[in-house]
Order: sequence, then structure tokens, then C-alpha cells
Amino acid sequence: MSRSIKVFIVDDEPRAVDTLKKALQTFFDGIEVVGEANSLEEAYNGILASRPELVFLDIEMGTESGFQLLERFDRVDFHVVFVTAHEEFALKAIKFSALDYLIKPAGISELKSILQKVKEGQAAGQENMKVRHMFSNFLSRDKSEHKITLSVAEGYEFIKVDDILYLRADGSYTDFFLKDATQLTTSRNLKFFESILEGYGFYRIHNSTIINLKYIKRFNRSSGGYIVMEDDTEFSISKSRKDEFMELLALR
Repeated sequence: MSRSIKVFIVDDEPRAVDTLKKALQTFFDGIEVVGEANSLEEAYNGILASRPELVFLDIEMGTESGFQLLERFDRVDFHVVFVTAHEEFALKAIKFSALDYLIKPAGISELKSILQKVKEGQAAGQENMKVRHMFSNFLSRDKSEHKITLSVAEGYEFIKVDDILYLRADGSYTDFFLKDATQLTTSRNLKFFESILEGYGFYRIHNSTIINLKYIKRFNRSSGGYIVMEDDTEFSISKSRKDEFMELLALR
């Protein structure tokens, strides 16, 4: 890499810190580990003193949480990568806000992708907003007020879940169609959004489309059955999903 990246590692397990540090220093050039910490207090003071560009932050640290550390900063002006040993509930909130994460043990290809992103400045100026939206989602009990962070060509868009009419697959990309007729394209595939929108009233009616059930205007039984959304877009329903879909309609 052409320039040095200042890295800080936070984990309550010294062995985990050493493993990650060794991987960074062995497989990548231009990495300067400016600090490490095994507690939130130590991490907070160390980050203020060393001003890293990139912080690897363990989610669960005994009785403490990595989220508690971020809450102490007035502004998160470093790229944060959450690290965990488990696929857990917190990861959904992290994915929802387009924040980076690693499952222990971290793979070299995953580290390379994150370091490249930091090197190119892709996260500059955006991280604080993404973290704040994550905390806002945590605090709000009204899911319709939750915001999803979408990575688009120009940067990031912060969209209220309630403003989404439907999503359509476009190869490995996903197109979002909003109530105000805005269309946004993001580089994540449809399966990714199917998983994080679970529990928000969305349904995948066939391989290429996920709809917000709230915005179905009508269901027509002719031609094998199709739905009309509030913007008058029509979608057919996969035969394999039709019975399940009809059960969902009956429950609404």
C-alpha cells in the first residue's frame, strides 16, 4: 500500500489482539498499529491520544460493549470495524447501517477489502452519520422510523424503511424504489437485504423482487395471481410462494 494506515485494536482478549495485529503486519504493507486496548476506558483514552484512521472494535468485552465506547465520542471520525466471534443480533443493526464487521478469525481477503476501503478514503466523512443512525435505530421502538444505510455510487443514502415500496434484483446489485418515486441502486445483492429487512413487513414474492406489504394496493386472482403496488407497478407471484403469500394477506 502506498501510504500508512494508523490502526487501533480493541478486544478484551490479549490473544485476539495479538492475532489480528500479527495478521495485519504480516500480510499488509503500510500498517501502523498505533495502539491496543483490553478495556473501554483504555480504548477511549488511547484513541483520543493516537487519532487512528481505523479501529477494530470487539462487540462483546465481558460486561462491556463496543457500542458503549462509540457512545462516548462526540464524533466518530475514524473508520470502525466491529469484530465478533458469533453471528449475533447486533450484526443485523450493523449491517442495517452499512458498517463493516468481521467474524473471528478474520480472513485475509476480508481484511484486504477493509484496508483498501480506508486507503481510498471511501468512508471519509460518513462514518459518524452511519454510527448515529445505528444508535437511533437501537433507541426507537417504532420500526417504521428506522433508517437503512445504502451504499450508492455517490456515497451513502439514509432511507427510512417506511419509505421503501419495493426492491428489485439487478444482477449482483439491488434497486430500491421509494414512495417519492426515487430509485436508488446499491452494490449489495437482494439476498442481503432480504435477511436484514426480516421483521419489517417485507416479502420476497419471487427471486427478483421484495415488496413492502404495507403498500399493496390490490391483489388480482386472474393470470395466476398478481399484485398492484401503490405506484401502480404490477408484480406476478412465484407459484412456490403463492400459498405462503396468501396466508400473509389473510393475516393483514
